[in-house]
Amino acid sequence: MKKIWMTTAALVLAPLLASAYIIPTRTILQKTAENAGSGIYAVEQEVQFANGEDTLHLKETWLIDSDRTMRLTVTGTKELQNTFKLQFIYTGGQRWSQVNNNRKADKLPEEFLEKFLNFRSSENLANTLAHYKIIPNGAYNKKAIAKSGTDFKYEPESWVRYSRTGGVPNYALGTATPVDQESGNPGIWIEQDQFVIRKLRLPSQVEMTADNYNQFAKGLYYPRARTIRWGNNTVNIRLISVASRPNTAVSFFQPTSLDTNLKLDGLEKMPAKDAIIEFYTRYR
Repeated sequence: MKKIWMTTAALVLAPLLASAYIIPTRTILQKTAENAGSGIYAVEQEVQFANGEDTLHLKETWLIDSDRTMRLTVTGTKELQNTFKLQFIYTGGQRWSQVNNNRKADKLPEEFLEKFLNFRSSENLANTLAHYKIIPNGAYNKKAIAKSGTDFKYEPESWVRYSRTGGVPNYALGTATPVDQESGNPGIWIEQDQFVIRKLRLPSQVEMTADNYNQFAKGLYYPRARTIRWGNNTVNIRLISVASRPNTAVSFFQPTSLDTNLKLDGLEKMPAKDAIIEFYTRYR
């Protein structure tokens, strides 16, 4: 009898849960941007590449002011300690580096992934998601329709749904991928409770998943583990430390502060060479 009652309840509740109210895109993105902290942060992390039968470890040191202003220094460990180094400054939509003691600026990579964890403006986040066709243009500015008095009606947004990833419920933004479609549609998965990014898929099919978020100084939530996949490549990222830095560190975002030439000599005989070069060309 109990089993029959539970089955009946499930059948009755299923359509109600399917049509459960989902907060507006604008609210989801605002709460997500609030978790990107404030001020300047120094972030250290280890990036792991499959290297034949071994794993190659690189150390990244980031200085982050926002999704648009960052500095990255990458150094090798073990056999690459003195033969591999990269340094980039991201500012004004450009990525600066130094080659043969000459500074040069390139356009910011189209698939620059690190910005997604550091959007402090929900409007900038929305514009970026619209650029990747994850949400429609104007989705962020959609407002509730007044019915009468103080009552408001929110029209369902077809590009937002509930979905589970990383073992937790998420707001999934983007068109759901049909079961018979080989490639996944672009989308972003934002955890329902904490409003942090748990998964991202861009139109090129590169995917980033983020897990084990911790809270740091000044309201920053950052993942301790990430995985980035594209083609046959898988890169794992392990967070080492996060620390707040004084505003005087802003001088390090000036291209004139570059002090290291790009150095790739140590990769020549490494099985991971192509994956490393592609990773730092496309996603960094």
